[in-house]
Amino acid sequence: MVPCAYGHSLVFGPELFFSETGKTQRIVKSFSVDDVSQKFFISIQSKAGGEPEAGCGTITVNGKPIFAVDEMGGKYKMLTKPIQLQKQNQISVDVSGEITAPVIVTIMSLKEQTVTAKVPPIGKAVDLDGYASVVFPAGTFQDTREVRISVAASPAVRDIFQTGAAGPRLPYEIRINSGGKAPEKDIEVSVKYPDSFFASLYQIHVFAHMYENPDEPDMHDKFFLLSSGLDDKLNMAMTTLPRQAFSTRHGRKGTYEAIITVGLIH
Repeated sequence: MVPCAYGHSLVFGPELFFSETGKTQRIVKSFSVDDVSQKFFISIQSKAGGEPEAGCGTITVNGKPIFAVDEMGGKYKMLTKPIQLQKQNQISVDVSGEITAPVIVTIMSLKEQTVTAKVPPIGKAVDLDGYASVVFPAGTFQDTREVRISVAASPAVRDIFQTGAAGPRLPYEIRINSGGKAPEKDIEVSVKYPDSFFASLYQIHVFAHMYENPDEPDMHDKFFLLSSGLDDKLNMAMTTLPRQAFSTRHGRKGTYEAIITVGLIH
């Protein structure tokens, strides 16, 4: 396996913020970064600011306001903004919603990550450390194929997920690219989730971006819930990814790619 620069890297979170009393509460947390020369962005997810159960208030980083309560809208909208960080940082989140209406805050760098591996006909497990593990069983490919697993945070994917979202999700997606041929068998995937997800009252599932009817992709382009098991020791959501999830509509230059993420539902 060959790790190289591609995707996005986590700096803070995903962290769930909620009021333990239901009343407005300010929560302050600290975090550090090694390389402040990188480009960073912050993302938040919350219910609409005008809804009674909404939990999002002002968010500041190092004393600078980043998001205001009136910026949210929609059922579970995700907003992202570029941000500047220093070696030692402090984030402050004003929350009023209870655990059923948390605010999810994530800060990522644009330092990209990926892993590539050659998968022989006998199969192979490929790990993207800290994010996901993919098991290609024997017979997935008839000859040795190079696969690539990466992390991305695409605005287009974000919008597709939000269209039918019943809850928040990881602010990034895992992309599995199999090159010029799609897998001939379903594959096993595990996606890492943060401690804060497991501590919430939500169910944790893997979601896959698929076309319900390939002949009408624009009308049926959405994320589908995949029944998932949990390994609470490793913080991994595990599921079987159908081979139909791989599509040339996802990959570049005619390559086959599947897009998955972890979402939360009541």
